[in-house]
Amino acid sequence: MISTLLFKSIVRTFYRQNAGQLAFLFFIMVLAVGRANDVGLLEYHYSLIQGMLTNPSFLCVVLLAWSVYAWKCIRFVTFILQRPEFSFLSLLSLPGAGRVYWSLLFVQGMLFLPVSLYAVIILGVGIHAHWYVPTMAVLVYVLAVCGISAVWYLRLLYIPGMSVRGPGWGRLPLRRERSYRGFLTRYVLTTRKTLLLVIKLYSCGVLYLIMRGNAPDRYDLQMVLLFYSFGLLGHGVLIHLVKRMEATRLDFYRGMAVSLRGRFIQYGWFYLTLLVPEILTIGWFTPGALRYSDALLLVLWSYSILLLLNSLQLYPFHRMIDYLKVVGCIFFVIYLGVLMGVWFWLTLLFLSLSVAIFWGRYYRRE
Repeated sequence: MISTLLFKSIVRTFYRQNAGQLAFLFFIMVLAVGRANDVGLLEYHYSLIQGMLTNPSFLCVVLLAWSVYAWKCIRFVTFILQRPEFSFLSLLSLPGAGRVYWSLLFVQGMLFLPVSLYAVIILGVGIHAHWYVPTMAVLVYVLAVCGISAVWYLRLLYIPGMSVRGPGWGRLPLRRERSYRGFLTRYVLTTRKTLLLVIKLYSCGVLYLIMRGNAPDRYDLQMVLLFYSFGLLGHGVLIHLVKRMEATRLDFYRGMAVSLRGRFIQYGWFYLTLLVPEILTIGWFTPGALRYSDALLLVLWSYSILLLLNSLQLYPFHRMIDYLKVVGCIFFVIYLGVLMGVWFWLTLLFLSLSVAIFWGRYYRRE
């Protein structure tokens, strides 16, 4: 009874609110992994797990990304338990702490299920390959996260009013910007910082891990572009959330006396700001593992994709799944363009389309 009530109140609500992000992650990790350089779905994930279990630095990055997701789960459950409409959940503490703890552990296990399922696969590969130490580290990490999270939820039930938001986490000390791009930047850094951090960890991590082994005698950017483009398209979820916020809170801006050129420049500065971590990472490997011309083209490639995703939001996507279908088509175009070696022309095409769609659709968006 307790587990059922918690499942309906917390787990179902969590997955309903985050369905779009999880669906996009599933698309990136499973559906979008095709045959690239003789690497298929199983080979890709096996090499990924092998890298985790044989490279301590890479494993630390993966565990950090999982910690971000765990923190997202903790914050969500904390806010649910503190909302007035869920105050009836405090009555769950009446049957006894032990019974309630196991129910809360079940809840955390369900919330952490995407990570736990992948951890099970890692355990199987690690034991089969005799990588016992890192494999046990993954197992201990998952059990510790679920166990400690359940303890925290139990304290929230027995001590109402506690908050997971520490000093400086809920509100970043940002300077009050009056420009439109400042409003968008502040929204991302205060409301969507967890999603932003996950995206940046993936995109910058891919650049670092692949470019680190890109020697001059085997210089190849195809794999860099394909896997790096996953992270760039991952910005699409963030851009969709920004556009939804604009439609509900900043719709008055559409009626202000600002030229289309000025509006596009505001968005251009905003997305250039979002790309600062990737630009710094690209600069780190230039000119050692990356030529100057390719580094510049890689920055323009990143910028064009973000601007295109922004302009596509001017079409009425009423469901996230419809938007993800379009993103999937863009990745298919990227896949073909990279394999054909025409990514320079594809960059120009994306830039041109972003400008054309913005000019043609901005005042027609409903």
